[in-house]
Amino acid sequence: LADYLKQSVGIQSNKIIRIYNGVDSNRFQPGHSNPLPAGFREPDKLVFGTIGRMHGVKQQTTLAQAFVQLCQRYPEHAQRLRLVMIGEGPLRAASQQILAEAGRLNAAWMPGVRDDIAEILQAMDVFVLPSQAEGISNTILEAMASAKPVIATQVGGNPELVQPGITGELLPADHAEALADRMAIYLEQPERISLHGQAARER
Repeated sequence: LADYLKQSVGIQSNKIIRIYNGVDSNRFQPGHSNPLPAGFREPDKLVFGTIGRMHGVKQQTTLAQAFVQLCQRYPEHAQRLRLVMIGEGPLRAASQQILAEAGRLNAAWMPGVRDDIAEILQAMDVFVLPSQAEGISNTILEAMASAKPVIATQVGGNPELVQPGITGELLPADHAEALADRMAIYLEQPERISLHGQAARER
């Protein structure tokens, strides 16, 4: 749109300002809420999570596949890994099937729609957005305000929000192996969780 306004309409660059979505940084902030089931939010566990309607371009099945791959790559850590998927839609059942076939359904919590999103974000370690397309994602902004590192696909406005190696990681869409690679960073280097989370909150 900015290019169109400059090239086709003739508006000067200094008169074009991009206004991003806002987030209530008092509601979405670091904290210690724990609405997750027993056995999820414990000191030795690593919780990856996502939030969103579960159909179409949101591609939660890619996250389910990546989670299975991560558990298979690191069998010695598989019992520590947890997956939280909040939302409703046809990809919920599809994701459950992927996890069940791999014997990892007991490591996942998929309760459907919830109204305690701020508290759930506080209980996650790393937020993941595997979408095929996005605008400026509110859930990414909410996760960042909650001081969570964000792994997101390199689509839409995501690269404008996530700084690779600083506030999280980016990857191509529809690429479960690449997503498992990015998730492995936080398993192998857990100190990055707090470092990237703090940087996300500041950004």
